[in-house]
Amino acid sequence: MTTQLELVEMEIRRHDWSAMLCGCRESGGHLPALLLELAAQAEEGAGIDYEGVARHVVSPASMFLEPAPPVVAVIMAVLASKTPGYARVACLQMLLFILSADTQAPVPALEGRDVAAECEAEVRRRMWNLYAEVLSSESIDARSHAYEILMLIGEDEERVERLQAAAGERLPWDLRS
Repeated sequence: MTTQLELVEMEIRRHDWSAMLCGCRESGGHLPALLLELAAQAEEGAGIDYEGVARHVVSPASMFLEPAPPVVAVIMAVLASKTPGYARVACLQMLLFILSADTQAPVPALEGRDVAAECEAEVRRRMWNLYAEVLSSESIDARSHAYEILMLIGEDEERVERLQAAAGERLPWDLRS
């Protein structure tokens, strides 16, 4: 049986973290341990410090940093598992925070890249997890965040409208129309 940590480890191994410049101005080589800790906390149902992770991928000026796309992919791996409800909410909050960044940091490693589009592509690859969250989560916060993420990434408008209709009163009143 595959555990949540195995999914996260598999996703972490896909990226060359040491080659990235982290938001703390060091190599991103420390991020795998931080992300594994986040996943372990989520699996155990412990509190998650999503802001602690987010500051490594979004600058204080709300700019995307180099590790943002791989971190988004790892968050989506956490959400693909049986993460407890409040840990899911924290992961969705972190994802919403990252995807809401305004622009890219002016660093050479990002020149010629569209990091926002890369982050959105990571979400799109696993977008059905967000649809399932909207329709089946027991948490109104998780449903809201998942729905807002789908709207933020500009997901297929007709499909999102159908989701909104299917979710009905499971969405907060301000997201129903």
